[in-house]
Amino acid sequence: MNMNDFTDEDFSSLLSAMEEDEAKDKFASLYWKPAKEGVYKLRILTPLKQFGEKLFFVKHKIHYIDGVPYFCLSQTLKDKNGVEHVAEACPICAKSKQLYNGAVRDSEEWKLAGKLRAKDRYVSRVVVRGKTNADGENAEGYPEFWEFGKKIHDYFMEAVRLGECGNFLSLKDGRDFNFSKKGNGINTDYSSSALAMKTSPIFDEANMDKLKTLIEQLPSMEYSKLVEFRSPEELKRICDEWLTGGAKDPSQEKPQTPVEEETAPIEAPVEKEEAAGQNIDDLLKLI
Repeated sequence: MNMNDFTDEDFSSLLSAMEEDEAKDKFASLYWKPAKEGVYKLRILTPLKQFGEKLFFVKHKIHYIDGVPYFCLSQTLKDKNGVEHVAEACPICAKSKQLYNGAVRDSEEWKLAGKLRAKDRYVSRVVVRGKTNADGENAEGYPEFWEFGKKIHDYFMEAVRLGECGNFLSLKDGRDFNFSKKGNGINTDYSSSALAMKTSPIFDEANMDKLKTLIEQLPSMEYSKLVEFRSPEELKRICDEWLTGGAKDPSQEKPQTPVEEETAPIEAPVEKEEAAGQNIDDLLKLI
C-alpha cells in the first residue's frame, strides 16, 4: 500500500473539511429569523395574484421533534416538486393522541403529548428593513419567507377586523411591522410587536432599484417550495426513536447559525426582461 505522509499543512485544513462534511447533513432553514433580541422592521408583502393567492400568508401544520420541524401528514398541500400531497393518517398525531388518552392532565405524558401535537405555523413574504448581504451591501430588495405563530396571526386578524390601521398591506401607503424579540428559546416573547404608527411606501423614488429587484425575485417565491413531506414510515421511526432516547434524524438537524451569518448570501436576480415603467406607480402594478 502506497501511503503519503499527512503533513502539518494537511492537518491544518482538516477541521474545515470535517465541518464542511458535517454541514452536508444539516437542516438549512428557508425562513428569515432574528438570532438576537431587538426590534426588526418588516414589510409584509401582499398576496401574489400570479399564484392565485387571496391571503398574505399560508398556514402549515408542523410537528416539532427535538426542535426539528416535520410537516404533518394530515394536511393537503402542494410540495416543492409540484406534487399535491393529499391528507392522510399521521403517525405522530396518532402517538400524541395515544399519550393524551392515557395521561393525567399536566403529567409528564400529558406534556409529552403536547410537544408532539401539530402546531399551526404561518408564513408570509417580507422585506427586511436594513438587510445586508454577505458583503455588507444593502439588500432590502431581496424578499424573505418569515414564519410566525398563532399569537402574531391573531394580532393581524384583529388589525384587519378593527380596520384602525387601514390597509397596512398597501404598497404605496401601508405600514411596516415592528417585530420585537425578547428572550430566547421557550422564553422568547414577541408580544411587543406591532404595526408602525406611520404609513410609508414599500420603496420610495430613491429606491426604485430595490423595487425592481423585488419584482424580479417574487416569481421564484411560491410557498410550495417550503413544503417537503416525509413518508409515514419515516415519521414513525423518527418519533419512536425520539421517545426511546434515540438519535435525532441527522438530515434535519438544525445548525447553530452565528449571528453574523443570519442572512444567507444573496442570490443573483433571475434573468428576465427589464421591468416596464420607470416610476413607482408603474412598477407597483407588476407586483
